[in-house]
Amino acid sequence: MSDARMSPSEMEELVNNSVRNLGRLRDEEAQAKSEIADMLKQLKESERWQTHSAILAETQERIGELEAGLRGLAIEHFKQTGNKTAHQAVKVRVIERPIYNHKEAESWARENLPEALKFDKKTFEKYIKGVRSVKPLPFVTFKKELQPTIAPDLSPYISSSDY
Repeated sequence: MSDARMSPSEMEELVNNSVRNLGRLRDEEAQAKSEIADMLKQLKESERWQTHSAILAETQERIGELEAGLRGLAIEHFKQTGNKTAHQAVKVRVIERPIYNHKEAESWARENLPEALKFDKKTFEKYIKGVRSVKPLPFVTFKKELQPTIAPDLSPYISSSDY
């Protein structure tokens, strides 16, 4: 985007123009979001929206009730007949779920199956940052990175002629 051989004044002008352009586009984005929000509000207040929202809520509730009932019937059918197929569209799967004490399992896994334990990067990085001056880990180094920031409100840098 920029040439390292630019003069400081050229670089400053490029940054200023970029800030103005970004500010103008953010304003356009905010206006478009506002218009969409207004239109959506009007739509949701319409009688048609209200009617169909009520129909949707009622049918979703009834679907949930019927699905739960049908699942219960399928289980009852299986218990009575041993047949996993109550209907071509309604079947029962028999699955096995292990039941165990979580703490005992974790303790066992630390010794016997360490690959089953997930490394929590966020917690580890928080820890190493906290102890780096007191008890640094020999395999950890810190690298400084440049992180540019841009103010969220660029309106003070936009002129009316930018539109």
